[in-house]
Amino acid sequence: MRRSFAAGCLVASATTLVACAGNSTDQGANTVVSATASPATSAEATASVQVSVPPAPVQTGAEQVRFDPCVDVGDDLVTRAGFDPATRERATAEGVSTLFTTIGCQFWRETLVDGEKYPTGAVSVTSSDLTLDDFRKNPGHSIFNSDPIGGREAVLYRTPQLDGACTASIKSSDGTFTVGLIVPPGPVAVPPPCDQIRQIAETFSESLGTD
Repeated sequence: MRRSFAAGCLVASATTLVACAGNSTDQGANTVVSATASPATSAEATASVQVSVPPAPVQTGAEQVRFDPCVDVGDDLVTRAGFDPATRERATAEGVSTLFTTIGCQFWRETLVDGEKYPTGAVSVTSSDLTLDDFRKNPGHSIFNSDPIGGREAVLYRTPQLDGACTASIKSSDGTFTVGLIVPPGPVAVPPPCDQIRQIAETFSESLGTD
């Protein structure tokens, strides 16, 4: 499976988020905790999930991110969004620091061409204690739409240094629920990521319920 491009962009997306989160001067204290650590306290999982993943990073702050897309976003939504629930894995953007917490999963979609599978997209679905204003004020984001998604405030944006990427961040009870899409180059023609992001984000946002 030729996933190297999308995987690299998902890692780069996490780096961009760390570098630009808010305007805090405490970035030197940023320490990421391994995703194999003990689970964070989260809402009881009610979604049907086929693939088990390691627990979320340990959170030590008083206010914790409780919605974990790895257990709270069901396979039905992943399938409806066009991705393979069997590819569920912890997101490369996950991490806990003194600045912010981000937890969640990523998924792939692939197409068979001449007997070989090619990725046509990678999506990360994460929950964070960052606010929508953190995303609005981030100079690394180029916002192109602010219409609500699923009745919630939202921003859709490009990150110019990440070619083939588009993101939607949605207001949630923890802070924000973010859906990031990467479309890698390859032999399969697919629409640009920003032409797909709203519909995909609307589908995944159903997991938030009415909280």
